[in-house]
Amino acid sequence: MELVILVAIFGGFMFMMSRANKKMASRVAEQRESALEIGNTVVTGSGMIGTIVEIDGGVVTIESASGDETQWLTTSVSSVIEPPYEHAYEAEESDEAEPFDGLTPRDSDIDRDR
Repeated sequence: MELVILVAIFGGFMFMMSRANKKMASRVAEQRESALEIGNTVVTGSGMIGTIVEIDGGVVTIESASGDETQWLTTSVSSVIEPPYEHAYEAEESDEAEPFDGLTPRDSDIDRDR
C-alpha cells in the first residue's frame, strides 16, 4: 500500500512538472512569433544577423548586410535586436578617388620600414 501511495505522489509530481514546462514553452513560442515582424533586425541561433524581409508561415526570409536573402525556420531566430552596425562609409563623402571597401589596415600592415 505504501508503494502505491509513493508511486501516485511521484506520478502527480511528474505530471505537474510536465505541465509547467509545456506552458513555459508555449509562452516562449508566442513571444518569438509576436516579435517577428518585417523590418526587424534579428539574430539566428547560428549567429547570422539580418533584417526580416518576408514571413511565410514558419519560414522567414532574412536579408544580410551584404544584400543576400536566405530562408530560415522561425524557430531558428533566437532574438530581435537593434541594428549593431552603421555603414559610416556610405554616409561620408570624400574627395579621394580611392574607394573604401569597408576594411581598415592594421598598424603592422602600414609600417613596412622594418
